[in-house]
Amino acid sequence: MKAKFSDFIDLNKNCSKYQTNKDMQELFALLSTDEYILKMVEYADSGKPALAGVVLDIEQWHDAKNNCLVDFTDGFTKTAVGRMVKTIIAPFGYVVTKQKDMPRDLKTKYFTSASCYEYDDEAPKTMKIVKRIVEL
Repeated sequence: MKAKFSDFIDLNKNCSKYQTNKDMQELFALLSTDEYILKMVEYADSGKPALAGVVLDIEQWHDAKNNCLVDFTDGFTKTAVGRMVKTIIAPFGYVVTKQKDMPRDLKTKYFTSASCYEYDDEAPKTMKIVKRIVEL
């Protein structure tokens, strides 16, 4: 089963202030889409920060919202976004290995670094990514 916003809150008690924040819930739902999970895992598998796969999309989402209740200029909020990523891709067997700068070619507005992940055969898993070749 995919991680839920409540899992993020349960695993990160210091993020409980976001529990009723509708924009944080929306951001978590966005990061939890299959498309975003695949992008984050692809970046993780290539040795880049997982967030780098979706960072421009979430920055655009943030800037397009009127009166957004997610403050990407706040360090703790950016850390919380990283913890969301960790919560979302952990069920697939990915574990944090290190912190790394965002690729320069991305020219991010708010995020300068994020966690890198590696697939760990020994990590507990509840989800599996299955890629298929389908004739069109």
